[in-house]
Amino acid sequence: MKAILFDLDETLILDEPISHAAFAAAADLAASTGADVNRLAADAGANARRRWAEGPFYDYTLRIGHSAWEGLAARYDVGAHLAIAGLRQWAPGYRLAVWQEALGAQGVTDAALPALMAAKYFETRRRYPLYPEINALLAHLEGEGYRLGIVTNGVPDLQREKLAGCGVATLFHASVVSGEIDCGKPDPGIFRHICHDLGVEPRDCVMVGDNPERDVAGAIAAGMKSVWVQRNGRPRDARFPADLECDNLDRMVTWLKE
Repeated sequence: MKAILFDLDETLILDEPISHAAFAAAADLAASTGADVNRLAADAGANARRRWAEGPFYDYTLRIGHSAWEGLAARYDVGAHLAIAGLRQWAPGYRLAVWQEALGAQGVTDAALPALMAAKYFETRRRYPLYPEINALLAHLEGEGYRLGIVTNGVPDLQREKLAGCGVATLFHASVVSGEIDCGKPDPGIFRHICHDLGVEPRDCVMVGDNPERDVAGAIAAGMKSVWVQRNGRPRDARFPADLECDNLDRMVTWLKE
Protein backbone atom coordinates (compact mmCIF):
# COMPACT_ATOMS: atom_id res chain seq x y z
CA MET A 1 0.00 0.00 0.00
CA LYS A 2 1.27 3.44 -0.96
CA ALA A 3 -1.61 5.72 0.03
CA ILE A 4 -4.18 5.92 2.83
CA LEU A 5 -7.35 7.87 2.05
CA PHE A 6 -9.65 9.14 4.76
CA ASP A 7 -13.23 10.24 4.92
CA LEU A 8 -13.59 13.37 7.08
CA ASP A 9 -16.90 13.48 8.99
CA GLU A 10 -17.23 10.81 11.70
CA THR A 11 -13.96 9.26 10.59
CA LEU A 12 -11.42 11.92 11.50
CA ILE A 13 -13.69 14.47 13.19
CA LEU A 14 -16.77 14.28 15.38
CA ASP A 15 -19.74 15.49 13.41
CA GLU A 16 -23.10 14.24 14.66
CA PRO A 17 -22.35 14.84 18.38
CA ILE A 18 -21.38 18.44 17.62
CA SER A 19 -24.59 18.91 15.64
CA HIS A 20 -26.63 17.62 18.59
CA ALA A 21 -24.83 20.07 20.88
CA ALA A 22 -25.62 22.91 18.47
CA PHE A 23 -29.31 22.00 18.41
CA ALA A 24 -29.32 21.95 22.21
CA ALA A 25 -27.58 25.34 22.46
CA ALA A 26 -30.06 26.91 20.05
CA ALA A 27 -33.06 25.38 21.82
CA ASP A 28 -31.83 26.74 25.16
CA LEU A 29 -32.54 30.26 23.89
CA ALA A 30 -36.24 29.46 24.26
CA ALA A 31 -35.98 28.26 27.86
CA SER A 32 -37.57 31.45 29.24
CA THR A 33 -40.72 30.81 27.18
CA GLY A 34 -41.47 27.66 29.13
CA ALA A 35 -40.95 25.46 26.10
CA ASP A 36 -39.52 21.96 26.48
CA VAL A 37 -36.04 22.62 25.12
CA ASN A 38 -35.19 18.94 24.63
CA ARG A 39 -38.28 18.53 22.48
CA LEU A 40 -37.43 21.73 20.61
CA ALA A 41 -33.98 20.40 19.71
CA ALA A 42 -35.34 17.02 18.59
CA ASP A 43 -38.17 18.59 16.59
CA ALA A 44 -35.80 21.01 14.88
CA GLY A 45 -33.56 18.13 13.77
CA ALA A 46 -36.53 16.21 12.39
CA ASN A 47 -37.96 19.32 10.73
CA ALA A 48 -34.63 19.99 9.07
CA ARG A 49 -34.44 16.53 7.55
CA ARG A 50 -38.02 16.61 6.28
CA ARG A 51 -37.82 20.11 4.81
CA TRP A 52 -34.44 19.30 3.24
CA ALA A 53 -35.85 16.24 1.47
CA GLU A 54 -38.79 18.32 0.25
CA GLY A 55 -36.56 21.18 -0.92
CA PRO A 56 -35.61 22.06 -4.50
CA PHE A 57 -31.95 21.00 -4.21
CA TYR A 58 -32.35 17.61 -2.57
CA ASP A 59 -31.28 15.56 -5.60
CA TYR A 60 -28.10 17.59 -5.93
CA THR A 61 -27.23 17.41 -2.24
CA LEU A 62 -27.94 13.67 -2.18
CA ARG A 63 -25.55 13.17 -5.08
CA ILE A 64 -22.69 15.06 -3.46
CA GLY A 65 -23.46 13.85 0.07
CA HIS A 66 -24.45 17.14 1.74
CA SER A 67 -26.91 16.69 4.59
CA ALA A 68 -29.86 18.58 6.07
CA TRP A 69 -28.02 19.42 9.27
CA GLU A 70 -25.00 20.66 7.30
CA GLY A 71 -27.44 22.89 5.44
CA LEU A 72 -28.01 24.71 8.73
CA ALA A 73 -24.32 25.62 8.90
CA ALA A 74 -22.93 26.03 5.37
CA ARG A 75 -22.26 29.46 3.87
CA TYR A 76 -22.51 28.42 0.20
CA ASP A 77 -20.04 31.13 -0.75
CA VAL A 78 -17.61 28.88 -2.65
CA GLY A 79 -18.26 26.90 -5.82
CA ALA A 80 -19.45 27.59 -9.34
CA HIS A 81 -22.29 25.06 -9.52
CA LEU A 82 -25.72 26.65 -10.02
CA ALA A 83 -27.08 24.59 -7.13
CA ILE A 84 -24.60 26.23 -4.74
CA ALA A 85 -25.91 29.66 -5.73
CA GLY A 86 -29.45 28.36 -5.35
CA LEU A 87 -28.74 26.99 -1.88
CA ARG A 88 -27.25 30.34 -0.87
CA GLN A 89 -30.60 31.98 -1.63
CA TRP A 90 -32.80 29.19 -0.27
CA ALA A 91 -31.01 28.22 2.94
CA PRO A 92 -31.82 31.31 5.10
CA GLY A 93 -35.56 30.67 4.75
CA TYR A 94 -35.05 26.97 5.38
CA ARG A 95 -33.19 27.67 8.62
CA LEU A 96 -35.86 30.03 9.91
CA ALA A 97 -38.65 27.60 9.04
CA VAL A 98 -36.97 24.76 10.93
CA TRP A 99 -37.11 26.70 14.20
CA GLN A 100 -40.44 28.41 13.53
CA GLU A 101 -42.09 25.03 13.13
CA ALA A 102 -40.45 23.61 16.25
CA LEU A 103 -41.53 26.62 18.32
CA GLY A 104 -45.01 26.66 16.84
CA ALA A 105 -45.54 23.03 17.83
CA GLN A 106 -45.29 24.19 21.44
CA GLY A 107 -47.34 27.33 20.97
CA VAL A 108 -44.38 29.73 21.13
CA THR A 109 -44.96 32.69 18.82
CA ASP A 110 -42.01 34.96 19.62
CA ALA A 111 -41.21 36.43 16.19
CA ALA A 112 -37.54 37.14 16.98
CA LEU A 113 -36.59 33.72 18.34
CA PRO A 114 -36.29 31.67 15.11
CA ALA A 115 -33.60 33.93 13.67
CA LEU A 116 -31.71 33.96 16.97
CA MET A 117 -31.86 30.18 17.20
CA ALA A 118 -30.76 29.71 13.59
CA ALA A 119 -27.80 32.01 14.24
CA LYS A 120 -26.94 30.18 17.46
CA TYR A 121 -26.86 26.83 15.69
CA PHE A 122 -24.73 28.32 12.90
CA GLU A 123 -22.24 29.72 15.43
CA THR A 124 -22.12 26.75 17.81
CA ARG A 125 -21.73 24.20 15.04
CA ARG A 126 -18.33 25.59 14.06
CA ARG A 127 -16.26 23.13 16.12
CA TYR A 128 -14.34 20.28 14.52
CA PRO A 129 -12.72 18.09 17.20
CA LEU A 130 -10.74 15.04 16.15
CA TYR A 131 -11.46 11.56 17.40
CA PRO A 132 -8.93 10.70 20.14
CA GLU A 133 -6.75 8.31 18.14
CA ILE A 134 -6.35 10.46 15.03
CA ASN A 135 -3.33 12.64 15.83
CA ALA A 136 -1.13 9.69 16.78
CA LEU A 137 -2.38 7.62 13.84
CA LEU A 138 -1.66 10.29 11.25
CA ALA A 139 1.78 10.95 12.73
CA HIS A 140 2.56 7.24 12.50
CA LEU A 141 1.35 6.95 8.91
CA GLU A 142 3.32 10.02 7.89
CA GLY A 143 6.42 8.56 9.53
CA GLU A 144 5.94 5.33 7.60
CA GLY A 145 5.97 7.26 4.33
CA TYR A 146 2.38 6.75 3.20
CA ARG A 147 0.77 9.27 0.89
CA LEU A 148 -2.26 10.66 2.76
CA GLY A 149 -5.45 11.92 1.16
CA ILE A 150 -8.91 13.18 2.11
CA VAL A 151 -12.01 12.11 0.16
CA THR A 152 -15.02 13.91 1.60
CA ASN A 153 -18.58 14.52 0.46
CA GLY A 154 -20.19 17.93 0.87
CA VAL A 155 -20.12 21.53 -0.27
CA PRO A 156 -16.73 23.20 -0.71
CA ASP A 157 -16.95 25.97 1.90
CA LEU A 158 -18.04 23.78 4.80
CA GLN A 159 -15.79 20.80 4.12
CA ARG A 160 -12.73 23.01 3.62
CA GLU A 161 -13.56 24.84 6.84
CA LYS A 162 -13.82 21.54 8.70
CA LEU A 163 -10.49 20.35 7.35
CA ALA A 164 -8.75 23.58 8.28
CA GLY A 165 -10.51 23.77 11.65
CA CYS A 166 -9.54 20.30 12.82
CA GLY A 167 -5.85 21.18 12.54
CA VAL A 168 -4.50 18.31 10.44
CA ALA A 169 -4.82 19.68 6.90
CA THR A 170 -1.05 20.08 6.47
CA LEU A 171 -0.50 16.34 6.99
CA PHE A 172 -2.39 15.46 3.81
CA HIS A 173 -0.81 15.42 0.39
CA ALA A 174 -4.14 15.89 -1.43
CA SER A 175 -7.81 16.35 -0.67
CA VAL A 176 -10.96 16.33 -2.75
CA VAL A 177 -14.46 17.56 -1.90
CA SER A 178 -17.38 16.14 -3.85
CA GLY A 179 -18.94 19.57 -4.34
CA GLU A 180 -15.77 20.81 -6.02
CA ILE A 181 -15.87 18.19 -8.78
CA ASP A 182 -19.63 17.44 -8.84
CA CYS A 183 -18.97 13.79 -8.06
CA GLY A 184 -19.50 12.17 -4.67
CA LYS A 185 -18.83 8.88 -2.95
CA PRO A 186 -19.56 6.08 -3.78
CA ASP A 187 -19.01 7.08 -7.43
CA PRO A 188 -15.59 5.72 -8.45
CA GLY A 189 -14.88 9.04 -10.16
CA ILE A 190 -14.03 10.81 -6.92
CA PHE A 191 -11.60 8.03 -6.01
CA ARG A 192 -9.93 8.23 -9.42
CA HIS A 193 -9.60 11.97 -8.89
CA ILE A 194 -7.69 11.63 -5.61
CA CYS A 195 -5.49 8.88 -7.07
CA HIS A 196 -4.51 11.19 -9.91
CA ASP A 197 -3.69 13.97 -7.46
CA LEU A 198 -1.58 11.62 -5.31
CA GLY A 199 0.10 9.91 -8.26
CA VAL A 200 -0.95 6.41 -7.22
CA GLU A 201 -3.08 3.58 -8.59
CA PRO A 202 -6.34 2.54 -6.87
CA ARG A 203 -4.94 -0.92 -6.14
CA ASP A 204 -2.24 0.75 -4.02
CA CYS A 205 -4.75 2.59 -1.80
CA VAL A 206 -6.72 1.96 1.36
CA MET A 207 -9.93 3.95 1.90
CA VAL A 208 -10.93 4.58 5.53
CA GLY A 209 -14.45 5.67 6.45
CA ASP A 210 -17.49 5.21 8.66
CA ASN A 211 -20.17 4.90 5.97
CA PRO A 212 -20.43 1.45 4.34
CA GLU A 213 -22.69 2.67 1.51
CA ARG A 214 -20.40 5.52 0.52
CA ASP A 215 -16.86 4.84 1.77
CA VAL A 216 -16.62 1.04 1.62
CA ALA A 217 -18.84 0.54 -1.42
CA GLY A 218 -16.98 3.29 -3.27
CA ALA A 219 -13.59 1.80 -2.41
CA ILE A 220 -14.70 -1.63 -3.61
CA ALA A 221 -16.01 -0.19 -6.88
CA ALA A 222 -12.77 1.72 -7.40
CA GLY A 223 -10.58 -1.34 -6.78
CA MET A 224 -9.20 -0.23 -3.41
CA LYS A 225 -8.87 -1.93 -0.06
CA SER A 226 -11.09 -0.52 2.67
CA VAL A 227 -11.32 0.06 6.40
CA TRP A 228 -14.69 0.57 8.07
CA VAL A 229 -14.71 2.27 11.47
CA GLN A 230 -17.91 2.10 13.48
CA ARG A 231 -18.88 5.48 14.92
CA ASN A 232 -22.01 6.44 16.87
CA GLY A 233 -23.44 2.93 16.68
CA ARG A 234 -23.78 2.89 12.89
CA PRO A 235 -24.54 -0.74 11.95
CA ARG A 236 -22.37 -2.87 9.75
CA ASP A 237 -23.69 -3.36 6.22
CA ALA A 238 -23.18 -6.95 5.08
CA ARG A 239 -23.48 -5.88 1.44
CA PHE A 240 -20.19 -4.00 1.67
CA PRO A 241 -17.65 -5.94 3.74
CA ALA A 242 -14.46 -4.03 4.44
CA ASP A 243 -10.98 -5.53 4.57
CA LEU A 244 -10.73 -4.30 8.16
CA GLU A 245 -13.67 -3.54 10.42
CA CYS A 246 -13.00 -1.85 13.74
CA ASP A 247 -14.31 0.61 16.32
CA ASN A 248 -10.99 2.39 16.78
CA LEU A 249 -8.56 3.28 14.00
CA ASP A 250 -5.56 2.39 16.14
CA ARG A 251 -6.10 -1.15 14.84
CA MET A 252 -4.98 0.03 11.41
CA VAL A 253 -1.34 0.14 12.48
CA THR A 254 -1.08 -3.60 13.14
CA TRP A 255 -3.28 -4.45 10.16
CA LEU A 256 -1.11 -2.47 7.74
CA LYS A 257 2.04 -4.15 9.02
CA GLU A 258 0.46 -7.58 8.59
